[in-house]
Amino acid sequence: MCSHTNPNVVGVNCNQEYLRTKLQVSLLPHAQTTIASYVSFTKTWHNKPYPAIDPRRPELQATGKFVVVTGGGTGIGKAIAIAFAQAGAKTIAILGRRLGRLEEAALEIKQNASDGNTRVLVESVDISKRADLDAAVASLSKKAGGANIDILVSNAGISTDYGQVVGYDEAEFRRGLEIIVIGAFNTIQSFSPQLAANAHIFNISSGMAHIKPIPGFSVNSTAKATVIKMFDYLQEENPTWHINQVQPGVIATEQNAKFGVTSQDEPELVSHFLTWLASPDADFLKGKFVWANWDVNELEAQSDEIKNSLLLRVILNGATM
Repeated sequence: MCSHTNPNVVGVNCNQEYLRTKLQVSLLPHAQTTIASYVSFTKTWHNKPYPAIDPRRPELQATGKFVVVTGGGTGIGKAIAIAFAQAGAKTIAILGRRLGRLEEAALEIKQNASDGNTRVLVESVDISKRADLDAAVASLSKKAGGANIDILVSNAGISTDYGQVVGYDEAEFRRGLEIIVIGAFNTIQSFSPQLAANAHIFNISSGMAHIKPIPGFSVNSTAKATVIKMFDYLQEENPTWHINQVQPGVIATEQNAKFGVTSQDEPELVSHFLTWLASPDADFLKGKFVWANWDVNELEAQSDEIKNSLLLRVILNGATM
């Protein structure tokens, strides 16, 4: 367990000696870029699921829960929806722009349900368009019989074009802000009236929002950092909700395929990790930013220190404010 003489010390990683794999990104047609080694908060680093986060564990069951995943038709979002089906959620709703992908994903989610009774709902919508999203939420609420949403996963987004800050295309910059920032903002506005009083809200973020800048990725990093701050405010303003921001791992998705990213982590790692985050075992992480790669047993061993400090918050290093 890590130990600080001052429990309010912030921006210090307890396990700074645990450097992990470098992320290799082939920026075609640009030369290969290597991101500096990142640091693990736990001694153990995971790239794939492990027993402690198995959604079939009795302690992680989502029986009776209503789960909503934006961007749930493919990739990480679909994997998250499948994991909650395996955990026995009563209703799972997935949203995205492509109805065909959503319908295909819905069948796969249903097939993976633990007892075959999970209901899967789909809504085709562009979350950057508030009126359309409001209508989709109203439709989902009607289909679900007005049930409150217990778990909301804000996952939808895009990967913007690679480029330096100076000379970057304004239209592409605006597109990134519209879909990543405004999309997350609209998700909060449209779904908040339907959330249960003790709802869990997960923002699928990116480590690029807080690690050392990587030249060429300024737009995605800027947008993700903005969304982190927005969810931080949402937590402070709604203390009964449980909010986490999550780095899902390095996973090759449709969105980042243009960068030549190859998977270092299985999508099931973050999806299973979220079923643990939604359980009482992870209550001590309320309001925290966490990486799916970190070991949950080691996190639990440090629960008191994490809960009662500003550890795992995106803040100014070296200054307690």
